[in-house]
Amino acid sequence: MRKPSFWRSMKVQDHGGAMCAVAIAPDGTYYASGARDGFVYLKATDKPLTAPSRSFIGHRGTVKKIAIAPDGTWMASASEDGTVRLWEIDPAGLGRTDPAAASAVLTGHTSGVRGVAISPDGTWLASASEDGTVRLWNADGTERAVLTGHDGTVFTVAISPDGAWLASASRDHTVRLWNADGTERAVLTGHDGTAYSIAISPDGTWLAAAFSDHTVRLWNIDGTERAVLTGHDGTVFAVAISPDGAWLMSAGYDRTIRMWGADGTELDVLTGHAEEVFDVAIGPKGSRVVSVSDDASVRVWWTAAAELGITVTIT
Repeated sequence: MRKPSFWRSMKVQDHGGAMCAVAIAPDGTYYASGARDGFVYLKATDKPLTAPSRSFIGHRGTVKKIAIAPDGTWMASASEDGTVRLWEIDPAGLGRTDPAAASAVLTGHTSGVRGVAISPDGTWLASASEDGTVRLWNADGTERAVLTGHDGTVFTVAISPDGAWLASASRDHTVRLWNADGTERAVLTGHDGTAYSIAISPDGTWLAAAFSDHTVRLWNIDGTERAVLTGHDGTVFAVAISPDGAWLMSAGYDRTIRMWGADGTELDVLTGHAEEVFDVAIGPKGSRVVSVSDDASVRVWWTAAAELGITVTIT
């Protein structure tokens, strides 16, 4: 029998439809979530279900991914409507109920946009699309490069901590590494499934990808495989790595969020969502995790995790 989880959770948002994307602010004080109806919401991390959320309106399709800039003053959202939208954030105005409009709309993809990531210095971003391309943009919305090579929908993109390279993954069963100028760096093959999410370790030496074949796979950036994580009973939609690189979280169709050591050892299983979990994000101190689900909810999770050999502080 599995021992009880050391994580506890609170439902902090209950929407009328599926919640599909989530990101936590660099200082951990607020999070952004994206919904199937195209809305983006901003809410203080420690606020209860009854607290208001600031809404950001403009997308005309499901919001598939959100990224928040390193300074916390703006964010980017990717949608099935084929656009990436940039939004200004005023952390002091989280309690406002008036809707916000996008500061810029990035167009160029010819189909839905599934992934977005912002560079560590906040000067550029990358997007991944069903049109098979990855596009690089300046923070003002101008396009800087189009990356081609994938043969099928590109579901996810992540940028290295030093901003020198990025990773993308596709329905074509490859993970591709690119230099920041758009030239291809490496192709990782050997897995049998679509990668829906990628995370890069804080030191930039390894990465994790979540797959449709029910696994999470870890690689060194030279292409050697570190571990294959098994335990999910269904497609794994999301993966996130802790700020210290010691552990990671994955979320999937089986309605669970799973915690793993960086060596691939399963540490814990978090349950609470009533439907598949589409996205998960870890706060800057590892003290909180936020997840979104097809059950139309956002949940915030917390733990001291001393029993797991991990020290975190709730702030």
